Amino acid sequence: MAALKLDPFYLIVDDAAWLTRLLPQGVKLVQLRVKDRDEPAARAQIAAARDICAQYGAQLVVNDYWRLAIDEGCDFVHLGQGDLDGADVAALRRAGVRIGVSTHDEAERDRALSIAADYVALGPIYPTLLKQMEFAPQGLARLGAWKAQIGETPLVAIGGLTPERAVAALAAGADSACVVTDILRSAAPETRTHEWISATQPWRDGEGFFEPDYAGARICPSPNHGARLRPISSLVLHYTGMQTGESALALLCNPRSEVSAHYVVEEDGRVLQLVPESRRAWHAGISFWAGETDMNSASIGIEIVHPGYLDPRPYPAAQIEATAMLARDICQRHAISAERVLAHSDIAPGRKRDPGEFFPWEELARRGVGRIVENALSKGATTVSLGDEGAKVASLQRDLAAYGYGVEATGVYDAQTVHAVEAFQRHFRRAKVDGRADGETRVALARLVAALGERV
Repeated sequence: MAALKLDPFYLIVDDAAWLTRLLPQGVKLVQLRVKDRDEPAARAQIAAARDICAQYGAQLVVNDYWRLAIDEGCDFVHLGQGDLDGADVAALRRAGVRIGVSTHDEAERDRALSIAADYVALGPIYPTLLKQMEFAPQGLARLGAWKAQIGETPLVAIGGLTPERAVAALAAGADSACVVTDILRSAAPETRTHEWISATQPWRDGEGFFEPDYAGARICPSPNHGARLRPISSLVLHYTGMQTGESALALLCNPRSEVSAHYVVEEDGRVLQLVPESRRAWHAGISFWAGETDMNSASIGIEIVHPGYLDPRPYPAAQIEATAMLARDICQRHAISAERVLAHSDIAPGRKRDPGEFFPWEELARRGVGRIVENALSKGATTVSLGDEGAKVASLQRDLAAYGYGVEATGVYDAQTVHAVEAFQRHFRRAKVDGRADGETRVALARLVAALGERV
């Protein structure tokens, strides 16, 4: 028998009256969770919910009241672990009723699988406002681990979800994302329902899905891409500059944002692919490198989850390891040279600073990705900076342009030169980023340009 397919948006309501408001918005999977009702009142709620769901073509799941569900001709129930103790599973199966089960740990998961549950719900993924939970938040990584263990049985994520978090949960391995308070306590429940449906749309009938180009990636499709107009020649690294990975995914997968990237690397090392490498992701913006003005077309973009200058903390080791492995695979498959492994700040000086001078480029280089240079003092070298003019400035500008930066050799140390020097320092001389070309900066640049010439 084919595995059950759940809609990626799973709404829970505490009264059937909600259904007349929210099902017309497009909800296709809903659980009626009524508590502390006597049997006549619960029966009336279930019958009303059954009829409304039939009218709108939505799947109704009845929480707890399994006998009433059978009596009222419903075909799906959800049981918590306590409810499961008293439920007659055989009677439910004889009546053709599907069963979903709440789980919080391995023992509960195994119990659900032992009765051939039609879906397994794992929670809380995040802290929840609905009720006090004796279980700590499970987190996204556990979703992926559980999905690998339960196979084709659908996995439902529940607890503290928002549309942004739902995208992350689905990308982590959940088949459906469950919501209660984020909609029922919203000031505009209908509008919030639309936001949930929009956020989960790519997982509905597999819209926008594709096979990953990198074997270690999970797909989290973004609609924000177009046709490539140039061959791939560069790899560009970014940080997300947001407090959470969920917020970054929500932005990168929102069609209204008009931004994306090919890959996102989470803090724990999980890799998500948002756009096929064959397509032009919208990650670089207005940018330039070595004569190329359409860097979106000519590059692959990796977004690394990190708050950036909001909190310039070290990048986690697992994240750097995953980034290096991904980058090395991309460079090998597309024959991208070490000099073309770039920072976003390299291709958009003055406009972008990511992935920042706190990004450990030497760790990537140690794994065979990108270029670094030994920094060395140059005794007697003159520092040139904003406002200076002359041959030394022109020489610096020529070296910057030779390596790829968008600088004109005017002989005047202008704002454009300051920005390019800052970008160079963020990548190759990270100890001091001030836009002033001191001897150490100039020697490092000259060495890179010389090495580039030797390889041409």
